[in-house]
Amino acid sequence: MTRLLALVWPTLRTDPLPGDETRLEAILDRLDDLSPRVEAVAHGVALVDISGLEPMFGDERRVAARAVALSGEVPRVTRESMRIRAGIGDNRWLAHLAARIARPSRPGAAAACHVFAPGGGREAIAELPLSLLPADPATRQRLTLFGLTVMGELAALPRSAVGGQFGTVGERLQALARGDDPRPLVPRRRPERAFHHEPLDPAVEGLTAIALVLRQSCARLCEALRERSLAPGRASVELSLEDGGPLRVTLGFPQPALEPDWIARLLLGRLEEATRAGAEDQREEARITAIGLTFDRLANPGAWQLPAFDPQVGRWEELRWSLERIEARFGTGRLWRSVVERPVAALPDRRGRLIGIGLA
Repeated sequence: MTRLLALVWPTLRTDPLPGDETRLEAILDRLDDLSPRVEAVAHGVALVDISGLEPMFGDERRVAARAVALSGEVPRVTRESMRIRAGIGDNRWLAHLAARIARPSRPGAAAACHVFAPGGGREAIAELPLSLLPADPATRQRLTLFGLTVMGELAALPRSAVGGQFGTVGERLQALARGDDPRPLVPRRRPERAFHHEPLDPAVEGLTAIALVLRQSCARLCEALRERSLAPGRASVELSLEDGGPLRVTLGFPQPALEPDWIARLLLGRLEEATRAGAEDQREEARITAIGLTFDRLANPGAWQLPAFDPQVGRWEELRWSLERIEARFGTGRLWRSVVERPVAALPDRRGRLIGIGLA
């Protein structure tokens, strides 16, 4: 029998913050270590197939507790929005419904879990209100006019009668009220990444001192991907600081790139921008204990081509990529463009002027 675990982060769904999407991806990756079948249903909602995991991890509540613990291992997952509602049932609907009605066993608990027993979904939800069904306001109002308030009352009606009054929508709602949901779980494909971690012993001071190590790390990953005919579409670097939290920046490419020198230079430039933007000059001299480099959005560079029907698609990103490479080599404040303002002026130097090109 299939058993599904639904995990819901309520605040992530209603009040997402910058960086939550990245953290949620990391959480889903950790859940892959629990089960190979994980589906990202929506932002802040995940489904995990936990069928057959009891011999390894114990009963289903222990499996849910392990899922909560795995999500807590993701760095910077500490705020209250990461409190989890967990539910277990025989199908998507029952698992999600169990998560919705789950309540913490004690105030301040990290998670709340509710379990519907195998095969007992219809009886378990019979007394639950129909307001929990995914129905539109007009359908809810009509159900109330017929005197239907709980799921057991809707489930007990003949299907033909419900279909005659409410159509296919009513039949679908009645199936949910009976605890039936034929929709299968659609597992996500775990994104492939290339990662290299370089500890620095002894620790080094300042960003300049890590330039060579960063370049070597980029070269190592690029060489490994070149052998597989792959190239990254995004690079991320995280510095572990001796006296502070990690410093992380991400660089996206307009097309798959296998140029370690340029990737390293641009990542170093982003790190310098991050320290200046944060007005934390002490990080310039912070002691760096390790470098973590990640390449993702891997693709075959030979398969990439320019858009066939819209020649302007992605052109600004390509231009920005090229300009950043020029700026990384020659420094900031050296890129200008000419603007013609008075084409009929008598003197050539009065016809236009130079404007600095900003990449921010």
